[in-house]
Amino acid sequence: MDVVDAIIADHVRFESLLRRLRARDTDPETLRTRRPATRQEFADLLVGHATAEESEVYPKLRTHVGDHVEHGADEHVDGHRKLLALLDVDDVLSAGFDRALGKLANSLAHHVDEEERTLLNDAREHLDAATRESLGIAWLAERDRLIAESCGSRDAVAALLP
Repeated sequence: MDVVDAIIADHVRFESLLRRLRARDTDPETLRTRRPATRQEFADLLVGHATAEESEVYPKLRTHVGDHVEHGADEHVDGHRKLLALLDVDDVLSAGFDRALGKLANSLAHHVDEEERTLLNDAREHLDAATRESLGIAWLAERDRLIAESCGSRDAVAALLP
């Protein structure tokens, strides 16, 4: 799979999971069960996605678009900080949960927008289809390996922060 398409597919999945975290479409007890599970799925995907980008994709793009790569990595750190704040909210029905979720969602929307307009378009322009395909395979493998190791656990996210 083309790395650009794979990364964008995760961006779409992020928004779907955020929508599920925002929803109050059922009784509170169901939300108390659903939200922590969805939050953990989101955390694993977000951390696996970002970490695999930095190890598998960003090094290849750095030679073409260095400034965008460094900015993207900085935004990953900001996202991890906001994710940690969300993971630290015990009461998933509280206003604090909604606030932490809103801050994370806003940060992620900004990052996704910039990444799609800069880095991913740069990848389309500077990398041939075979390179994007091999990067996609490597990126997906690394992302999935990280997710299998629960990379979005509270302790794992905290360890990512400077």
